[in-house]
Amino acid sequence: MRIKSGQDLLTGILFIVVGGAGLWIGADYPMGTAQRPGTGVLPYILSWCLIGTGGLLWIKAMLAEGPGLTGWAWRPIIMITLATIAFALLIDQGGLVVAMLVSMTLAALGTPETRWREYTVFAVIMIVIAIAMFIKGLGMPIPIWPTQSADWIASGLELLRGR
Repeated sequence: MRIKSGQDLLTGILFIVVGGAGLWIGADYPMGTAQRPGTGVLPYILSWCLIGTGGLLWIKAMLAEGPGLTGWAWRPIIMITLATIAFALLIDQGGLVVAMLVSMTLAALGTPETRWREYTVFAVIMIVIAIAMFIKGLGMPIPIWPTQSADWIASGLELLRGR
């Protein structure tokens, strides 16, 4: 069978690989019961959804005409990756507000089409929702603001100054 949409084929393969990795990583998580689901249920369901979606995209790539492969847009890939890493590094000591602001700003820098006024409103709304949902609603032990042991700020500034 001939590939009619290279983008759909690659996206389908990516979804299948990520879904498979999710199943492999989550294999040791407890599934629990129907009345009391364990930590492995959501990764399991989402992984199978990714695999199914990837399979459908793969089939679509063979049956329907679609866009071919073009060059890679490296800027968005790099900025989204940096945003994810920044969030992971900042969340513990930088707090939710700082981690979200930095990661969302890095992600917004991934495209020259960012409308900064709308981004600012979006960032504030997302931070308020995250605080309400994760910290207040679910009671997750995430600091909202930088912790008092935020010596990492001074260390980072010294590093930037070259000391």
